[in-house]
Amino acid sequence: ADLVVDASGRGSRLPVWLQQWGFEQPRVDTVKVGVTYASQRVRIPVGMMPEKMVLVGAAHDRPLGIGMLFHEDGTWIVTAFGVGGAAPPRDFADVCALADAVLPDHIGPALRAGEQLGTMKFHSYPTSKWRRYDKLATMPAGIMPFGDAVVSMNPTFGQGVTMSALQAASMRDVLARGTHDLIPRVARAAARSIMPVWTMNAVADLSAHRAQGAQPWWYQPSYRLMDQFLGAAASDGVLTEWFLRRTSMLDSLWVVPPPRVLARAIRHNTGAWLAERRAGRAAVPDYVDSA
Repeated sequence: ADLVVDASGRGSRLPVWLQQWGFEQPRVDTVKVGVTYASQRVRIPVGMMPEKMVLVGAAHDRPLGIGMLFHEDGTWIVTAFGVGGAAPPRDFADVCALADAVLPDHIGPALRAGEQLGTMKFHSYPTSKWRRYDKLATMPAGIMPFGDAVVSMNPTFGQGVTMSALQAASMRDVLARGTHDLIPRVARAAARSIMPVWTMNAVADLSAHRAQGAQPWWYQPSYRLMDQFLGAAASDGVLTEWFLRRTSMLDSLWVVPPPRVLARAIRHNTGAWLAERRAGRAAVPDYVDSA
């Protein structure tokens, strides 16, 4: 063939083939995220769940999260997951208990009223990987890595298919400018879209989700600032939309708030802090010595 596209996923054998053909293997950047899923299909009675999707991620003090996606015929896929090596629930009763702890009150009873379909399935995703084909000095002219064969990231962020779509757009743009040096040009174009998303995910995983990997000095302070922003976004719809549109890669690949958005978050958090101070002073009985 004149061109083979390797879209065989994160298990791609291309690095081994390159070595066998006399080429250098790509450097592999990794973040050991230690994600494990436990998934169960459930048919929930009609009317008990008005939502179509439910998702609560892992937190600083809770390495477990849970997600629910509505399918056809009243069927849901319910997935509990652990990050940083934390084990998810091992049976459906424990999944329901996790739902009670982190989801709105009506969801746990809806799950318990549901019919379990099949058995619970488990899947482990130990490491995010980025094969740096963009750094190779030479590549064979007839084979192009694509999708998860290039980069596969923490699936709890739900960005894998979007990343492949961005790689496809990069490939289209490169082809529009000709087929000379096609493979390295596509690799470099893909890296430009991968780098900001990989970086933002690594900052979150390494700073807050107990992952292991290389951590530049600026990761922790960057995440602390973002954590303040997320605290405001939890109750400010404008900030929530800004954040979700960027983590979904609709508006930008960088989750870096501009000054006007940062100012809104600062105003929000300052107002909340002052309200708490006033409430705290009001709660002190008159007979308590303020000293």
